[in-house]
Amino acid sequence: MSYTKFEIARLLGARALQIKMGAPILIRIPKTVEKPLDIAKLELEKGVLPITVKKREVKRVRKKVKIIPEIPLEEKEEEKKEESIVEEGEELIEEME
Repeated sequence: MSYTKFEIARLLGARALQIKMGAPILIRIPKTVEKPLDIAKLELEKGVLPITVKKREVKRVRKKVKIIPEIPLEEKEEEKKEESIVEEGEELIEEME
């Protein structure tokens, strides 16, 4: 089972606290290892950690996106718009003169 870095930190912290409070150690440890956190790391590596993690089941929802095609304006409407813009511009120029 794979754990996230957050789950590993939580597991090691909880197990180290248990060991510090007098819980039995589940593996043989070398004489050089004394810290509860190091013992917890060894237990995790060996796979004998007596703690489980409940993971939520993630539901993946796919949404269907409806693509609306671009509706082109009729050519006549575009020409009318261009003509009206040109006429307005000509009127402004005449007024300025």
